[in-house]
Amino acid sequence: MKRCTNCWTDNSDDAERCKKCGRVLGESWWHNRNYRLYWRAIGGGLLTAVILYLTGYLLIGGSKTFFFATIPILLAVGAVTTILAYRKEADIANSLINSLAVGFIIGFSFIAVVMGSSGGSAPPVMILILIPVLALWTMIGGKIGAVINVAVENGRKSTIIIAAIIITIISLGGYGAYQFTLYANYGNGAYMSSYELDFVDIIQPEADAYLNAPYNTSEERLSNLNNAKVKYERMVNITVAAQPQVDEMIGNSSSSIKKEYALALNQYLQLKHDYCLEMYTGIQLEIKGNTEEAEKHYQNAEVLIPKIQSQNKQIDAIINKDPSFKSYITEKRDEAKKYSGRDRAENMTFYM
Repeated sequence: MKRCTNCWTDNSDDAERCKKCGRVLGESWWHNRNYRLYWRAIGGGLLTAVILYLTGYLLIGGSKTFFFATIPILLAVGAVTTILAYRKEADIANSLINSLAVGFIIGFSFIAVVMGSSGGSAPPVMILILIPVLALWTMIGGKIGAVINVAVENGRKSTIIIAAIIITIISLGGYGAYQFTLYANYGNGAYMSSYELDFVDIIQPEADAYLNAPYNTSEERLSNLNNAKVKYERMVNITVAAQPQVDEMIGNSSSSIKKEYALALNQYLQLKHDYCLEMYTGIQLEIKGNTEEAEKHYQNAEVLIPKIQSQNKQIDAIINKDPSFKSYITEKRDEAKKYSGRDRAENMTFYM
């Protein structure tokens, strides 16, 4: 028996061509080629891409869909194109060519979108790399479709199971990458926000020591105020710098307790920022001699202290709800405290 390497049909030993697809038996695939692009198959693949990208955009947003779902989508698109092309002509290689064509079309479409959104400033190397890479992934998806085609042609009852397994693997791969990125981004935000806020806790007692230090002359008081002003200005800047880290935690929360903690921490950060800003403004006014207005800002800051303490207790209550989350956050906090203390010691002049 001679088996056709194109459609895998068994033929008699004396057959020169495959009885099913007409391919010359025993010759290389290159010598049998009469490639055709089936636009309905290509259109079906492109429609699949549009539907999947649109679904991803609605569920997780455009940027996350691009970074985490592009490869799984391309695999699915390649498989769909190959299956549709094979229905037009039982030729595995030709169906793979159709899936490759879809990849190039998607690649050029991506470049058009990127060039349009960047005002035509996208680097040329992106064109040279991105288009063939996307086409390659659709062709790999095409090979998945080819496996399904062969199973169908041979009447295997496991075809649906094979297809379901392949689709599940693709979906889980994309979902796993997405969840891993959520976990990594949340962890980075938790560490960096703790790292920044630790510096506030380190600097604030030093600033208050200058502010409350006894003095004998107005010049001595002015010197203390200037030192306190520098430190409170630094704390204001730190709380501003910590905001993107907390925003990252909010946007990458993969569970309700993570989201609740991130939102509570965001409220704490806002209160801390407002406190530091009120103190900084009051010190500035006192330096300028406007003690009456300065006192108003000091009082505003004083009102925020019990709110900050209450918010801190609320954060602790949230952490204590879940032992595993408590362990996770405690680890991030301890790591941040370790490095903030070390960096503070090594860079004393920077934080003055």
